[in-house]
Amino acid sequence: MPQTIGRLAEEIGRIIYGGNIPVAGKVSLFELKIACGQAINQLLKIDYFQVNGKLRETIPNGTVMALYEGIAVTKYHDKSAAKLPVKPIKLPRNMGCWSVFPDGFPDKEFIPLQNGQWGLLQSQPLLSDLLNQCGYEVYGDQVLFTKDLTAPPGQAAAKVGMRLAIMDIAQYGDYDPLPLLPEQELQVKQMVLAMYGNEPISDKVVDPGRKEQKNIPVNQQQQT
Repeated sequence: MPQTIGRLAEEIGRIIYGGNIPVAGKVSLFELKIACGQAINQLLKIDYFQVNGKLRETIPNGTVMALYEGIAVTKYHDKSAAKLPVKPIKLPRNMGCWSVFPDGFPDKEFIPLQNGQWGLLQSQPLLSDLLNQCGYEVYGDQVLFTKDLTAPPGQAAAKVGMRLAIMDIAQYGDYDPLPLLPEQELQVKQMVLAMYGNEPISDKVVDPGRKEQKNIPVNQQQQT
């Protein structure tokens, strides 16, 4: 059965609490899902350097590529810019930002440039316009383009799509299969348990009907 984020978080929660997950537990399923996403991204990066690095392979095979579409393009001086929807995994040569393309046309990718490379190309007459192609550089959470891609007044706003190297937990529902290798499932559990393993285990579920909970406001009732 494919692993899902809902099942993975629930399995970890049952280990933390020694049984069923209490409603008033200090660690919620939502927090565990976020922690699982963080652990998976770390494993993906480690796997890239351990496997691809030894082979001297630069293409991030095995890394999860998240697709984002409909990203707005804004004016930036006489050029244009777009904002990264999420921060991708840090890989050599900014390969975490794997591709940027006109929205709906993933086969027409813009040319990726290293930081500062566009300024260097400006001194080369034959290459300064990138043969009439559009390039981009990534600075922080901003993608800066070498051309003005914004639409003229009266036309639909210009948008771009991006493929980023990241396992974005927000793109997966509780029952969507995760792009996680079987041998990595145990590692994810161990990493998350190391973060929350010291949480105290409750031996009684909060029940307003119990004698010791009577006449106590709900937000002040505790697991005892």
